[in-house]
Amino acid sequence: MKRIVFVAVIAGILALSGACKRQTEGSNKAKESPAQKSNPRILVTLPDYANTPDGCTMTDGGDILLSVPNFNNGALLKAGKIKAEAPSLMVKIDKQNQVTKWYEFAKEDLHPDTGKVGPMGCDIGPDGNLYVADNQLFNDPKNKSRLLRIRIKDGKAVGCDVVAEGFVVSNAVIWRGDTVYVSETILKQPEKGGKLMSGVYAIRIDEWKNGPVKLAPWTPEKADPHLIAVYETSGRIGFGADGLTLDGNGDLYCGIFDDGIIYRTSFDKDGKANPPVVFAKGDPMACCDGIYWCKEDGLIYVADMLRNAVRAVDSKGGIATVHENGDTSGADGGLDQPCEVIVRGRELIVINMDMWFESQWLVNKGIDAPDTISVIVLPTIK
Repeated sequence: MKRIVFVAVIAGILALSGACKRQTEGSNKAKESPAQKSNPRILVTLPDYANTPDGCTMTDGGDILLSVPNFNNGALLKAGKIKAEAPSLMVKIDKQNQVTKWYEFAKEDLHPDTGKVGPMGCDIGPDGNLYVADNQLFNDPKNKSRLLRIRIKDGKAVGCDVVAEGFVVSNAVIWRGDTVYVSETILKQPEKGGKLMSGVYAIRIDEWKNGPVKLAPWTPEKADPHLIAVYETSGRIGFGADGLTLDGNGDLYCGIFDDGIIYRTSFDKDGKANPPVVFAKGDPMACCDGIYWCKEDGLIYVADMLRNAVRAVDSKGGIATVHENGDTSGADGGLDQPCEVIVRGRELIVINMDMWFESQWLVNKGIDAPDTISVIVLPTIK
């Protein structure tokens, strides 16, 4: 029965992606396509204080908590498009798609050395608090990134503290039982033209009861005992382990930004991680940023940032395209350098980071307004 659902939904996605392809070819009849309604549209146009969205998670009540590191501040200031930096913060998108500030980082929350905070991946822990990766790479690449805990009381954020430190690039965050998994996008900066090493750390919730966990810098000869997976990739972009998700069996999946590969890590009866294995790779998936396993259809949805696309991967590792478009500002609802995906009902919500960087593989050609979040209606499961 489950396999029938996989086939039916993938078939629906393939039909939609075919219709989308026809529309890009400029056919007048394409405007009348029944799949037209499933093209991306704007779910939310973000306010001026949110110029670079990134990771997100969903509360039990259906609200989306979104990290906004505002990494585009420097480029926007240089271009004269803003007059002052927008502070990093967390915002809430409620079930009516209203956007409000949810947590504004206080002075004491900022890194003591850099004076900055870069919220990215986030997930709600078993204690009801929100855990957020603080990526400090763009401020200091020398193991300054952290894992933060935003304390929640009666549904409101009341403060923030550090629970782990020593990452180079803390990126995605996901909980499995009493253990939090954090992707480390760069274990060590690669030599010019060399391979990139990245991985995933696993830290139990009881380990920071007496203060932050301090991770040891990685070397090929010795790794911190919290490191449960290591990946060697091409280094063509310079970013490795990225998005994380868990399936219904509790297997952990990690997407590789560099090469568009998804690795799967299973666990033994004692909860110890087995060595990671390749789960899915190859065309058309060029890149894996944020990934999300959807319980309703059993598919992993993937933000393919390089190609302005979202892919769907079935339980056998088969890859289909949900939607792909060319360079766009996002004003048409199109995907504009997507970095994260999440499913709410049968809405596939796509976070558009629009953080341009120079690369021959990147479809996006620059940072441009508006800053948007897209939504795609998924095929109905019967």
